[in-house]
Amino acid sequence: MKKIVVGLVLALLLVGAMTVSAEDAVFASWNQKGHMNIYGSIGYNYWGFDVSPGIEFILGEFNIGPVPFDWGGMARGIVGFDLFSGYGFNWGAGALASLHMGLVWNLDFYAALGLGLAGWYGTPFRFGFASFNGLSYKLSDKFFVLLEGGYIVYTSIWGIGVQMKL
Repeated sequence: MKKIVVGLVLALLLVGAMTVSAEDAVFASWNQKGHMNIYGSIGYNYWGFDVSPGIEFILGEFNIGPVPFDWGGMARGIVGFDLFSGYGFNWGAGALASLHMGLVWNLDFYAALGLGLAGWYGTPFRFGFASFNGLSYKLSDKFFVLLEGGYIVYTSIWGIGVQMKL
């Protein structure tokens, strides 16, 4: 359901952008080819609390009409501490392709999709899909705060964090 809502919002923004003149542009690009972004967030999952580090390399830019998109490759991890269930901890690591769409109000929407591995304490790991999606707010040229949700196979996080550009 969340992905459908996000998809509809992005589609409406894209259609709305086609009717806006260049002087009234609402889209902006907050990344440049060659940028490296470092991510860190803390949050919760259904069984406890999680920590999620990550790194991203921006590989290029393209436009669809007046809307600029930045794309890259991202590596993300999740380490979960299952305090509510008593299972110990879980982990996940994934490689993802990422896409960013910025707005002039210092906002950056991002979505990433890829593959990853995940496991629980004492169990063999599993291979599957990974996704991270979020909204960053620019505080300075190099520092953003973010709200994000993500999963790697069956390990998930809903968190708040920071994004730093190097």
